[in-house]
Amino acid sequence: MKKPLYTTAAQEDLIAILHYISRDKPNAAVSWVEKIEDKCLLIASQPEMGELQSKLGSDVRCNFVGRYVIFHRRHEDTVEILRVVPGDRKITKL
Repeated sequence: MKKPLYTTAAQEDLIAILHYISRDKPNAAVSWVEKIEDKCLLIASQPEMGELQSKLGSDVRCNFVGRYVIFHRRHEDTVEILRVVPGDRKITKL
């Protein structure tokens, strides 16, 4: 299975999600990040998965895990995970 390529911003997003959830539920925090990473692996194996988000850039797509949105695009022979953010954030400002 292909592995996704995470941008620095996406890696920071995952750390922020882990810290945010762990304030109230430390065990759930690890579980959520694992779910997100599992979805990223799935996306890497199926790069056309998700809705096109042309207003965000060429070939940018999005997928959801709970309230979190994974933004990604095909990058050479893998998938680049651009950002992982809560769905209620103003995406165009990122």
